[in-house]
Amino acid sequence: MTPSDTDAPAPRPRCYRCRRPAPMCRCAQMPRVPTRTRVVVLQHPHERTHPFGTARLVALCMPNAAVHTAYGGLRGVLHCEVPLPADAAVLFPHATAQDLALLPAAEHPSTLVVLDGTWAHARRLYRDNPWLQRLRHVRLHPSAPSRYRIRREPREDYVSTIEAIVQALHVVEPATPGIDRLLDAFDRMVDQQIEHVAAVQRHERRRHARRRPSRAVSPLLDDPRLVLAYAESSLPGGDAGATRELVQWAAVRLHDGACFEAVLRPTRGGPSPHHLRHMGLTPADLAAGETEAAARARFLAFAGAGAPVAAWTRTTLDWGAAMCGDGAERTVLKTSYCNLKNERASYLDDVVAREGLAAAPVACRGRAAGRLGNALAVARWLQGMRTALQVGAVRAAATAAAGE
Repeated sequence: MTPSDTDAPAPRPRCYRCRRPAPMCRCAQMPRVPTRTRVVVLQHPHERTHPFGTARLVALCMPNAAVHTAYGGLRGVLHCEVPLPADAAVLFPHATAQDLALLPAAEHPSTLVVLDGTWAHARRLYRDNPWLQRLRHVRLHPSAPSRYRIRREPREDYVSTIEAIVQALHVVEPATPGIDRLLDAFDRMVDQQIEHVAAVQRHERRRHARRRPSRAVSPLLDDPRLVLAYAESSLPGGDAGATRELVQWAAVRLHDGACFEAVLRPTRGGPSPHHLRHMGLTPADLAAGETEAAARARFLAFAGAGAPVAAWTRTTLDWGAAMCGDGAERTVLKTSYCNLKNERASYLDDVVAREGLAAAPVACRGRAAGRLGNALAVARWLQGMRTALQVGAVRAAATAAAGE
C-alpha cells in the first residue's frame, strides 16, 4: 500500500433516504406539504443518483407526488408510461402549450406531469414517451431567475424541477398552506452545499490506468482469413439447471463467402420440441448430426490454421469456444459497431435496418441462415468503414505534413 492510499479519506456514511452524506442529512427538517394536485415526476436515469437533484425533495416532502425513473433497457429507449386521469397536463414548453396562469380555474389539471433532468434529458424523455405528447401541454413564465446556485441553467428563464412545481402550485392552488416551505428546503440544500464546498479539505485526485478496451474498430476485420460464426445452443431437455450444449455451428469466410455448417448430435437429451422449432431445425437434423470432435476437425480444416473468428455477440463465441482453434483470436462485431457509432447497438436486425443493409445469402439451415446473413452484411459494412477511416487518417496526416 502506498502512502497516498493510506492518506485517502474513508468513504463517508450516507443517509439512504435523501442520499446525502450523513453529516449533511436534513431529513428531520424536511417539511411535509400535502397538495390537492397530484404531481408526477418523470425522471431521467442520470438524475436518480445526482447529489443535488431536486426531484428527491419532491418525493420526500410531498405525499401527493410520485417520481418515476425511466430506464433505457436493452434498446436504450427511455419509455415509462404512467396511468393518468384524462385532465392531466404535462409541464413542457411546447409551441402549443397554454400558459398555466391564464387558464380558468375549471381547466386546471388535477395531475401535473413534470420532466426531471437537464434540458437535453427532458427533450429525450419527451421524445421517447409518445404518451406525453398526447397530453395537454402547459407552460410557465418564471418571474425571477433560478435560485439553483450550484447547478447552472442554460437560460435565465429555466428553473429547477422543484421551483417549477412550486410556481405551478401557486397558480392552481394558491390557498394551500406551506407551498413556499418547499423552496425553503431547497434553499437550505443549496446553502449547505456551498458552505460545505468552502470548508471541505481538498484531496488530490488520483489517476488510474485506463482499463476499458480501445474504442477502435477491431483490426481483425483487415485479416483476409477472418471467419464469421453463429452458434445455436440449448438446455438439454429444457432443464434450466443444466449446462448448455452446442446444437449448431455455422460460419462463413468473409473474403470468398464460403460457408460451413455443423449440426451436433445431442449427448444429453437435446433441445425441447418448442426450442427446436424456434431454431428452425428438425428432429431428423439432430438424428443425422455429428459429434463435437468431428465438427471441430471439419471447421478447423475449413477455417485454416490460426484464422481469427468473429461473431455478432460474445455469446456465440462462448458457446462455440470448443470449435475454435487453440489460440485463435476472436472479436465481437457488436463492440466494434458500438465503438464506431458511439451508441448502443440494440438488436442485430435493428442495426441492419438502421444502416440500410441487406442480409447476405448464407447456405445453412434454420434461423442461423438469417442471423449469419445479417451479421455478414454488418461485418462487410464495418470493413468498409474501417478502410474509409484509415484512408481519411492518411489524408489528414499528409495534409498536416504539407502545411508544415
